[in-house]
Amino acid sequence: MSTTNGVLRLSIPEPHMIFATPDRGKGPDRATGGKPSARPLRISGENVGMEKGGAAMRNGVVVDIGGSGTRIGAVVDGNVVGVHGAEVATAEDLATAVLAVDRSPAGVGVSLNGHVDADRGRVVLSRAAAWAEGDLRTELVSLIDAPVSVIGDGDAHALALTRLPDVEFGGIAISLGSSLAFGALNHHGALIHPCGHTGWDLGHWRIVGDGTNTEAWWGLGGHGLYDLEREHGDGAAEIYAYRLGSFLVDAVQLFRPRTVLLTGGIVVGLGEALHGPVAEQLQSLPISVPTPRVVYSPSRDTALFGAAVAAGLALPEMR
Repeated sequence: MSTTNGVLRLSIPEPHMIFATPDRGKGPDRATGGKPSARPLRISGENVGMEKGGAAMRNGVVVDIGGSGTRIGAVVDGNVVGVHGAEVATAEDLATAVLAVDRSPAGVGVSLNGHVDADRGRVVLSRAAAWAEGDLRTELVSLIDAPVSVIGDGDAHALALTRLPDVEFGGIAISLGSSLAFGALNHHGALIHPCGHTGWDLGHWRIVGDGTNTEAWWGLGGHGLYDLEREHGDGAAEIYAYRLGSFLVDAVQLFRPRTVLLTGGIVVGLGEALHGPVAEQLQSLPISVPTPRVVYSPSRDTALFGAAVAAGLALPEMR
């Protein structure tokens, strides 16, 4: 991911492509098991972008559904453009919003806050979008008539790491907004998943310190920050930053990443107030655990880049 003339650029490594394509002969829900479909996609001159390295770049639409609402944008020639909010309360609403952005997308990538079985495109549980629970990918494929990827927002933020220049894999990504989302990449830049069907959920880790004993999704989410601001005023940012740093020490010891991406509305809002305390806390890592590079995302829409990665809407940067 890079910025050129104010436009954030992204692309995708093929191993991360997880989508289903419409097939009128066998029904709409044809999962590809994490690989591109062998069947020709419905691509016209209208939704194929410029070529890079001899392969056509597919244009489409990306969506991020989180606790603070739904964000949607187009992917054109490898760029996420025209990002805006959308009012979505049903799969039909989402399909309408997608088709308003691109009436014939070559692919659609959806990032959603909650427990998502990405292989099946099924939303198991979502506080942010209970209406999406069930076979969301199947519904969207039938409504939009295009390949669709549905992944958890933790995985989406992790995949956004693949577009950052000069980062070393493996890596972890932590999104801090109304709640907490977590994703991880191995040393090849591929997603690491837990043993179950859905992505990581570190929100139930306990945070003990600075007078608190609460779960991470609350203590590091918007509710916890609001409580700190109410009790400590201008001192809330520093307390929060040390709390985040303490959480990172535990996560780094478990996953041993070389890069940590911090993203989300809280990261954007608090900005540099996080940097010093986080760096200080990471100095407490055991000598056997290398200190990772910490990258702070300047964008509230980082998950859109990862959603595009999962949907195959751009090509990989050379490393």
